[in-house]
Amino acid sequence: MSSDQDFKAFFAAALDAVLIVDDARVFIDVNPAAQQLLGAPAADLVGRRFDHFLHSNVGLDAAWRTFLTTGRQTGELRLVCADATVRDVEYTATAHFLHNRHLAVLRDVSDRKQEEIERAELLSRQKRRLLETETLLTVSRTLSATLDPTETMRRVAREIARALGADLVGAFLAGPNGDDLRPVAGYRVPQHMREAFQQFPIPIKNHAAIEGAWGARRAVWTDDMAANPRVDRESFNRFPHQSDLFVPICIKERPVGGFFVIWWTERRSITDDEVRLVQGISDLAGMFLDNAQLYRAAAEANRAKDEFLATLSHELRNPLGAILAAVGALERRGEQDEKTRRSRQIIVRQSHHLAHLVDDLLDVARVTAGKITLSRQPLDLGEVAANCVRLLRDAGQGLEHRVTVRAEPVMVSADLTRLEQIVGNLLQNAVKYTPAGGSVEIDITRESRVAVLRVTDTGRGIRPEMLPRVFELFAQAEQPLDRSLGGLGVGLTLTRRLVELHGGAITAFSEGEGRGAQFSVRLPLDVTTAPPRPPSEPLAHGRPRRILIIEDSPDARESLRLLLESQGHHVSEASDGVGGVTLALAEGPDVILVDLGLPGLDGYEVARTLRGSAFGKTATLIAVTGYGQTEDRRRSSEAGFDAHLVKPVSPEALARLLATSSESDA
Repeated sequence: MSSDQDFKAFFAAALDAVLIVDDARVFIDVNPAAQQLLGAPAADLVGRRFDHFLHSNVGLDAAWRTFLTTGRQTGELRLVCADATVRDVEYTATAHFLHNRHLAVLRDVSDRKQEEIERAELLSRQKRRLLETETLLTVSRTLSATLDPTETMRRVAREIARALGADLVGAFLAGPNGDDLRPVAGYRVPQHMREAFQQFPIPIKNHAAIEGAWGARRAVWTDDMAANPRVDRESFNRFPHQSDLFVPICIKERPVGGFFVIWWTERRSITDDEVRLVQGISDLAGMFLDNAQLYRAAAEANRAKDEFLATLSHELRNPLGAILAAVGALERRGEQDEKTRRSRQIIVRQSHHLAHLVDDLLDVARVTAGKITLSRQPLDLGEVAANCVRLLRDAGQGLEHRVTVRAEPVMVSADLTRLEQIVGNLLQNAVKYTPAGGSVEIDITRESRVAVLRVTDTGRGIRPEMLPRVFELFAQAEQPLDRSLGGLGVGLTLTRRLVELHGGAITAFSEGEGRGAQFSVRLPLDVTTAPPRPPSEPLAHGRPRRILIIEDSPDARESLRLLLESQGHHVSEASDGVGGVTLALAEGPDVILVDLGLPGLDGYEVARTLRGSAFGKTATLIAVTGYGQTEDRRRSSEAGFDAHLVKPVSPEALARLLATSSESDA
């Protein structure tokens, strides 16, 4: 086959359009792919100029001369085909392919171009949505940053101006009669317009554009204020501008105000996306205004309630003082018969009870008003609790109950009087709701950096629906007719507020009616004073043990090893769970101390893996961790640990565990 025949074969078989033109850009020959691309047979194409199919021939002559000079050119063109369709092509052209002949290869990229356009549009939409989301989030944060409506509306106006590139944004609320809009805040109000802006209301009625937006509760805008017949002429003459947008602010579907967005000189068309964004901002502003009104109403109600409680408490003190003074005078009269003595004791007890109630009422009012200041000092929470129990006994309360205190030395920085109120109120509450013969337990422990006081009773318990409300003022469960367990519910309210004043928290728990209750108080530890150490107990000793420590912290691992070796034990170490399991199976130690927070294979998995081996069924596994909550202990027990020690590990506790292990293996 000759080279000429080869070319013709390739020319005909090429999938891309191949064109041959002369110096005048006239088609000399086209292959089948070119005929399909241009939408015409070869007979209609040969003899026509290539220029006829170009979407635009601006600068074509200059480009053609450059092409003939350089001999080669690549690029993109837009063609208008014989059937009037527009196609985008990439081309490669070679000049002087033959004498006075030039070759061009065209590839149709219209589909790719369309996909690029669609991707660009999608990206643009995504960017707009992201901008909307970020703007709404910023507005939400702005609304939650202050309770001052004027300042908040000014900040929201600023965000609208930034989002839309507006020259001015004004926030307005409806006047008392609801027939005009009055400015409450503005952003970018020119200095020379501020007085007019603040004093000039914008009419709603007889202002067609605003009245329509007000009634329909949707935004209205114009890009030609001067030519729009719906615009109020007086308002426009006072504030001449080219374009504006008004969006109503609604509370529960009722319009109460709106935002005016203004462009002084720009003929600004507003897109649907922009309308939706400003409408969303306006909706958030409406919710804020509604919540602000509710907050102010609630605050006013609370203030009135607190003032009433304070007044009531003070008024009750006067008759109480008189009663107690009279009782004191009776006592000074000498011996009296038994009935008189018992009557006097009843008066004293009930007067003191009433005085305590008055004190609680007054303290609640003081705490609410922020009028209580704390005189802090380092205090041992256990000693305070023990003293509260003694005071309870001295007052003749709880004598028919088993009241126990279990406390480790835990120091807190607290006001002694207020701390005694906290413990005393919880103790009295437990005794009050626990029948005679029941028990009340006070436990004081240290958990991480927190002092924990738990008061647990076996009494009446708390119904599930009441648990969330037990610390609310005047919240009481349903009482029997005799009100034998009644009260105002003030004590727990005061206790919670005093705990919070100390930077702590209080929670209540009960499994239900008749199942008792537990109140837990968490207070920050006093880090300035070291807790008093109890007298050291002699360490329990047992035979030397082979102990494996699995701990990823080098310092923790070394300190534990040194402690154990000083007690005569043989110690090996591993720094991760996988290495620890391998070493344990190889050496078969008596005791394995495992940190739960190991990298890779955690402590729980280490325990489960070892318990699944023959060796692990008899080894002693002890969890050593910084987690000491009930759930953590449950998980370690389920994983197969024999004991759970919380860091920092007590040498005494560890020695006792090892001694116990030694005795059981002896």
